[in-house]
Amino acid sequence: MYAVVSHDSACDAIRLLFSRAEKNPRVSRFPQDAWRLSRGACVSGQRAFRAARVAETLAGLGLVARPVDLLVPAQTPRSSGDEARFHVWGGVVPRESLLRVADSLLVSGPELIIVQLCSAQGKLDSLLDAHAAAVRAEAELVASVEKSVKPVIDHPLEWERIRRLVAATVVACEFSGTYRLGVGSGKAAYHAPRLMDARSLGRVIAEVGKSQGTRRARRVGELMLEGSASPMETALALMLSLPVDFGGFGLERPRLNQAVDVRHLREALSDRDAVTPDFLWAEQGVALEYDSAEFHTDRGGGQLSKDAMRANILTSAGHRVFRVTSQVAKSLPRLALLARQLAHVLDVELPEATPLQELRRHKLYMLLMPQK
Repeated sequence: MYAVVSHDSACDAIRLLFSRAEKNPRVSRFPQDAWRLSRGACVSGQRAFRAARVAETLAGLGLVARPVDLLVPAQTPRSSGDEARFHVWGGVVPRESLLRVADSLLVSGPELIIVQLCSAQGKLDSLLDAHAAAVRAEAELVASVEKSVKPVIDHPLEWERIRRLVAATVVACEFSGTYRLGVGSGKAAYHAPRLMDARSLGRVIAEVGKSQGTRRARRVGELMLEGSASPMETALALMLSLPVDFGGFGLERPRLNQAVDVRHLREALSDRDAVTPDFLWAEQGVALEYDSAEFHTDRGGGQLSKDAMRANILTSAGHRVFRVTSQVAKSLPRLALLARQLAHVLDVELPEATPLQELRRHKLYMLLMPQK
């Protein structure tokens, strides 16, 4: 009997498995051909979960959070309890979309996780009711103070759809980048291997076929940015590039950590063949560097000198180089100023946000920005 770890539990398992630069040699892709979950062979209940000793195997990986998300082939055998949470997957499991961690333990791969997160809508009735009550209370309060002021109301279902789509996009940026978020109280890991890209996500989506989540997963493939090196890079890139209706600034998506060939400057203006800015708009010759206080503290003062040399070489190559610090990133007004400055040099008009879009911008900022 096998257990198929999915959704948030699979995210944490992948973070634990692939937190170092080298790929985990103990893990292999499964299956070799399209596959379906089968009754009787799949852990589908709390009793079967305990009998298969799944918890012990996961604990060996460092995954101790409960309940554990598991895929099951049908709704009938599902059971309630605190140890496992079951998600029905009656469709095709695409080839090489799972990771075999042990003989009886499979973990959803990064691409399949994105589809799962996009499929998990859940019931929104309680959210709608709570939001409607809060909006009514706020509207009554505002009306009692100022008759001419009309409160800005965001439809709760629309924002929840945006929030979940953005959350899945953040995960896609992480797994297509070189960092892994910490699990539990653990710290984020850097210089980790890239596990997926938009192309591999598209392949898995195509093999899953039409389902509740594949349309949204395709949208994730359009919004994600590959090559991010940190949670803050992901947050900044998405704030700058997500659509204005989502709360973003709607700028053209930059390329993250992509090398710029400067061999033609060798000897005279450069001491290296290539430099790699954090953010790059190649066609416009614009670069953005994020100065991370945490990164510089870990690496020592020499990193500041390396960053300055890199910026000088880019400038010598004709690029306009912008810098953003954590103090700028932690202030939405300062970030908005940076977006306007970038729009100016990119020669695009920054869309003026409506009151509703401004409200969503604040929500998006709170959603994306790392809390630590």
